Amino acid sequence: MSDNKNLDSPVQPLYVVTGATDSMGSLIARRLAEQGKAVLLACRDLEKAQNYAAQLQVQTRNADIQCLQLDLSSFDMVKDFIERLKALNRPIAALVNNAGTLPRHSRISPDGFEHTIQVNFLSTVLLSMLALPMIVEGGRIIMSTSISRRFVSLPYEFPAVAHFTQIGAYAQAKLALTLFSIYMSTTLKSRHVSVNCVNPGIINTGVVALHRWLDRAADYIVNPLHDPQAGVVPTMRALESSDTGFIFEGSNGQIKTSTMLKNRDVFIKLCNDTMRIIKKHLPEK
Repeated sequence: MSDNKNLDSPVQPLYVVTGATDSMGSLIARRLAEQGKAVLLACRDLEKAQNYAAQLQVQTRNADIQCLQLDLSSFDMVKDFIERLKALNRPIAALVNNAGTLPRHSRISPDGFEHTIQVNFLSTVLLSMLALPMIVEGGRIIMSTSISRRFVSLPYEFPAVAHFTQIGAYAQAKLALTLFSIYMSTTLKSRHVSVNCVNPGIINTGVVALHRWLDRAADYIVNPLHDPQAGVVPTMRALESSDTGFIFEGSNGQIKTSTMLKNRDVFIKLCNDTMRIIKKHLPEK
């Protein structure tokens, strides 16, 4: 596997954007590149990422754009990505967890979890935890959530999935990620690393357009599908904010993430079960 070569004179801390070649991720990466930030595209399709990085370098006149392959479908591949990220020997200003998946059919990951839950929740949490030592003081971790989280609850057996439905598993993963960000924002305050969620709204992308349920959700909240450019706005707001423990929505919406906490027992169980799984893959202190 070949990744982009490291720059000779690393100076700026990196803005790591996962899923940076999809509709939302590519726009976030472009905005950051236009601002002159050092951007690292973390993507499953390395060739596509390399092509996009070269395109951004020309169009934004920003040479400090790199890419590394990241596959969130297993813990081992997340750890491999982190080792290659460490080898760049550059601090991280922000980790934007944009990557996600919405498959039609269930399958089990190499780690024994439902693939949708693994990618959208467990591996995203592991990535964030492993990246922490590289994140600068005052750095940011951004979690991409979804309006679908409002329509589900977490089953007792979560993160196991007893009865898979496409939207159900996706929504539960996004709800779990949102709730777990409360735990992370609380524990990382002393390290001055902020943890926020962003809700881009129901975006008119190729993925979303396939799913009539989301069209019905858009009708339910009396909002049309948004242009992806509008979906980038809350992410950029979160990156510029010094707040932590919030969900950023639209051009000015901002609510405490703790408003999603409806059942304290479920929250505690989620945090305990997640950390039990993740700790097995964290370096020993």
